[in-house]
Amino acid sequence: MRARRRPSRAAALVAAGALATAALAVTPSIAGADDAGSLTASAGAVQATLTWGNAQFGVADPHLVIVRAGATVFDGSPVAGSDGCRDGYCRFLPSGKRKSALQVADLNGDGEPEVLVDAYTGGAHCCAVTELAAFNGTGYAIQELAWGNTGYELQDLDGDGKPELVGLDDAFAGAFSSFAASFFPPRVGDYDPGAEGALRDVTDHFPALIRKNQRAALHALSRARKQHYETLGIVAAYVADFYLVGDPGHVRPYLERARRRGDLRTASGRAPRSYERRLLAFLKKQGYR
Repeated sequence: MRARRRPSRAAALVAAGALATAALAVTPSIAGADDAGSLTASAGAVQATLTWGNAQFGVADPHLVIVRAGATVFDGSPVAGSDGCRDGYCRFLPSGKRKSALQVADLNGDGEPEVLVDAYTGGAHCCAVTELAAFNGTGYAIQELAWGNTGYELQDLDGDGKPELVGLDDAFAGAFSSFAASFFPPRVGDYDPGAEGALRDVTDHFPALIRKNQRAALHALSRARKQHYETLGIVAAYVADFYLVGDPGHVRPYLERARRRGDLRTASGRAPRSYERRLLAFLKKQGYR
């Protein structure tokens, strides 16, 4: 969704700043196995039950039962179509502040709750995925949402009664610095069955969230500066936020000031002059410019 070095205390401070907007997925090693277990969640006329057995790696026999209006409408594996969770080689882990990897919620306000199963496919950082089961009139179709290194929260940011899926843009993970020193712009999605990937990007509808992320980036940058730690990942996200709030005119002046102040640092020293050009090209490729 890269070889890593052990993060220093300064790296931990930078990583902590990256969590300010939305929590990263809790992703322990897949080497161990979970005990057998079950989860149940419900909303409206829909109740979902997720069960799994223990295995040498991950879980065995993952099973999801969805009962709608008293009738069992889905009875099978929630990860059957997932490459990362194939053969149960995954764990059911919630991201963010949730305690349960199973949620039932009406994501688009149509009165028909969807079922969300959070899983982790293993690895040092990647990948967090969500199997989203939506009723299609006769049964439930499952679509996988891939978060990469990051997770998400369900939050009704605009108070319209429909939760947004609030996370981070994983494209910035390790793009300009080590993963520990990476910082992420916010990424907010509205569930839309007709949209590509089932999510419509509405991040720019929430300027207050973006400005909050910028303040967190500046705080992390200040800490990294004092520790003489790498800063390029933080600067990349801070600049991306300018584009998200429709303020591109501040980008080049900010980068010029950052260069003069010595704020553009790699792990070994001052960043090469090519950084600004690479950053702007990256932001254009990712759709920020």
